[in-house]
This record gives sequence, structure tokens and C-alpha cells, in this order.
Amino acid sequence: MEKVISKSNSAYGIFMMISGTIFCSLMIVFVKYLKHLPVMEIVFFRNFFIMLIIPFILKKEKISIWGNNKPLILFRSMCSVIGAITYFYTAKTMILTDAVTIKQLSPVFILFMAAIFLKEKINIQKIIIFFLAFSGALFIIKPGFNLDIFPAMVGLFGTIITAAAHIALRRLRLTDHPLVIVNYFGYVGGLVALSVMLFQRNFVVPDALSILFLFLLGLTGLGVQVTFVKAYQFAPTSLVSFYLYLQIIFTTIIGVIFFNEIPGIFSLFGASIIIITGYFNYQFSKKEEMKK
Repeated sequence: MEKVISKSNSAYGIFMMISGTIFCSLMIVFVKYLKHLPVMEIVFFRNFFIMLIIPFILKKEKISIWGNNKPLILFRSMCSVIGAITYFYTAKTMILTDAVTIKQLSPVFILFMAAIFLKEKINIQKIIIFFLAFSGALFIIKPGFNLDIFPAMVGLFGTIITAAAHIALRRLRLTDHPLVIVNYFGYVGGLVALSVMLFQRNFVVPDALSILFLFLLGLTGLGVQVTFVKAYQFAPTSLVSFYLYLQIIFTTIIGVIFFNEIPGIFSLFGASIIIITGYFNYQFSKKEEMKK
């Protein structure tokens, strides 16, 4: 039975989403530092701590690792893995602000997917928001017939897939324990990355500093999964997804300070449009929640 959404539940969900956004920002910094390593090697170590720690917690709490809605958990896991691979690729090849901003289009796609699959209401205001946000993305992607657009298109594809993963999370809150969902993601991502590495034979032995960053990447990756799953368990998708936009601000500051990456005027303009439309979507969603 679905939990009744109270103000305390929503506040906790928002807190978890903000925490997850902070973890995301830190994680992508480590990915940027590790750009000399293959993407699949980074993905594997990103999932390593999940694979190592979560099964023991499940066993201690006497929770079955198999879950209830296995097809949907596997679907969510594969979507999240694809989203992580595309995100890490764009973070390595694009300016950090651009990569993160494209990824933060996911709440816009979540609007429509939530209407289709979760039967959440959508109105003309939200349709306008979608097109405004997408126009903001065009300022960042700058479509044209050149090779530079390829990483951006990969990022956009990953964004759509990530939105599907978030929708699956919202539905799984009714059937499965959060740690079971996290455990599935860890093993699906870890095994996929390991298989590709073995096939490509491109494993790079990391140096001491890289090992430290891989360790921190694994810890923050675990934090991202736990906080995001908790956020969608306790609060509506339309409410908490807005706080994903904070990552644009965090990573822009990080990119300037640590990587000397100064976003172009078009990128800043596009990011501003996406953040503003996200804010209006949040306000509309909050009013709808208050009417219930």
C-alpha cells in the first residue's frame, strides 16, 4: 500500500535529493580527474562499494536480495547503468557545466513519463515548460553538422534513459526495499562494466592518486544511489526532481575553481533557462500537491 505523503515525508525526500545532488557533484569531479582511465573501468569502481557493502547490510537486516518486482528493478538498473556510462563519457569530453546541464534535462522528460506511466497530471503550463527547457538545451548543444555535437547527443540520450530510471524508482517504492534496488544497480553496472573491460582488454593500472579518487568515487556513488532511492520513496517525483538542478550550480563553481573551465555565454544562457523553467515547474507541482 502506498504511503500517505505528509509534509514531513516530503521534507525528508527533499533533504535526500539535495544530499544526492551534492554526492553527484563530487562524483563527477572524481570522474573528471580520472579521464585518463577507460569509461568502463570508472563505471566498475563506481559500483564496487555497492557490490561490496549492500549485500551484507541486506543479510544483516534479513531482507531478501532478490526483491519483488524483478523485471522493473532490472529495467531501472539497466537504465541507470546506461545513464551513468553516457554521463561519465560526456563529463570526460565536454566542459563540466555543459555535461551536467544536459543531464539535468531529465526532470523535463520525467514530467511526460510520469504522466504516461504514473498517471500524474500534466497541463499546458508543463508543456510550455518542456519546450522552454529544451530550447535552453539547444543553446548548450548548438546543433550542427560537426563532430563536436556527438558528446552532447550522447548526453541527451543518456538524459532520456535516466528519466526512465527515475520513473521506475517512483513505482518501485510501492513494492521493494530501497537497498534491494541499490544492490541490483550495483551488480548490474559492475558486471556489465567488467564484461566490457574483459572484452576490450583496455584495463589501465591506476597510480596511487587514481586509486584514491576511485575509492572516493565508489563512496560517493553509493551515496548517490541511497539518497536518490530514499528521495523518491518519500516524496512525489514532480516535487523532488527540481532539486536536481542544484548540480548545475555546484559543478559550474567546481569547474571554474578546479578545472579552469569557464562556460561560454550560450551555455550559461541555456543553463539559466533550464534552471528557471525548473523553478516554475516546481512551483506548479507544489500548488498541485497542496490541492490534494
